[in-house]
Amino acid sequence: MEFRIANANDTKAVENLWAYCFETKEDPFFQYYFSKAYEPEHTMVGYDGNLLTSMVHLRQYTLNVRGALVPVSYMVGVATDPVARRGGIGGQLLTASLEELKKRGQGITILMPSKAAFYQQYGWELYAHQWVQTLSLEELRPLTDKTLHFGLLQSEDEWTKLAPIYEAYTEGLSGYAVRGEKEWRRLLGSFFAEGVRVAYVQTEDGQIEGYAVYRLGAEEIPVTEFVYTTRRGQKGLLNYLYNHRSQGSSIRWNEGIQDESYIFHPNGKAGHTTMPYMMSRIVDVPTAMATVPVYIDAHWANQAGVVDGKTYTFTLGVKDAMATWNEGTYEVTIHGDGHVDAVKTADEVKADVQVVSEVGALSLILMGRMTASELLFEGKVCGEKAVIAMLNRVYPKQKTYINEWW
Repeated sequence: MEFRIANANDTKAVENLWAYCFETKEDPFFQYYFSKAYEPEHTMVGYDGNLLTSMVHLRQYTLNVRGALVPVSYMVGVATDPVARRGGIGGQLLTASLEELKKRGQGITILMPSKAAFYQQYGWELYAHQWVQTLSLEELRPLTDKTLHFGLLQSEDEWTKLAPIYEAYTEGLSGYAVRGEKEWRRLLGSFFAEGVRVAYVQTEDGQIEGYAVYRLGAEEIPVTEFVYTTRRGQKGLLNYLYNHRSQGSSIRWNEGIQDESYIFHPNGKAGHTTMPYMMSRIVDVPTAMATVPVYIDAHWANQAGVVDGKTYTFTLGVKDAMATWNEGTYEVTIHGDGHVDAVKTADEVKADVQVVSEVGALSLILMGRMTASELLFEGKVCGEKAVIAMLNRVYPKQKTYINEWW
């Protein structure tokens, strides 16, 4: 097997494998993706002789993690030709991709799993879930607000109407994608190519309070992005969708798991589930820890173990069976200005390290999905109580969110 970054000569084979595993070539998204979004320079391919057996597309994103802007590759379109399945090629492809991302200086990668268990064995863990709400359109009525006016986005040029709402909705969250003009145009371009609609609600004076991305054509109306700045905005969007009773019988919408409006649903026993959404993995331990800042509070200088009010040092053992360069012992120094240095001191996990973590668990700590204590309970982390307590302090739990589909 040969794994490498794709070039222009691979495009036809990449298209054929995508069409076999995902959308056909006649599908609107396929046509949009390969005409406007496909980037061979960000695609890892695996060849057995002249046969393209596997591929993964490394979409370039910037995430906001604990307030820091972190460059990541979002792995999508992971595919293996049926003739090569069940032979371990998927794992080899992922390893080659991690090696490539390490060369590029990226510390973290993400992916949306079809089956989380496949990736968990390789060190990925789920850092973001979503609520999925499903109600009949008739049941929406008590959840609606009729005071806002409706609008429908007409072109990519109107991305500026949505951007402030998205920024307000994600403020204070961790793990979400940062969207500038390029990202908005790419996203809206794919929506319009597929016939997906974007509605927004606004006040009399034109102040937009929310938007919803939805598709018509089936009895159940799917809403794949549901973003708002006020509860009134959310209810206004539900009112807009309630008005589609002649075009469907039910609605299914995704939203951030941090929203707790389900508490006030009149029928809370039905239609409310969680959806495993996004996984993260550490590509390179020192880079990941240097990229994500820690939280330093006003009492930091007075904590036990902090030297001269400035630094705290401990030893960390990391277990990583796939990205073997991560396996080993590190001296980790937390600085009072919020940055972290992790220096590898051994290629094995020494018996006297103060904390031992699986690589997937360390990713969850950095992203903010779980605390060190929670992972201690899960058996993913072990170590000295004082160091675990310090990790809880400098890596407090965050509200994690992301809603990128490709």
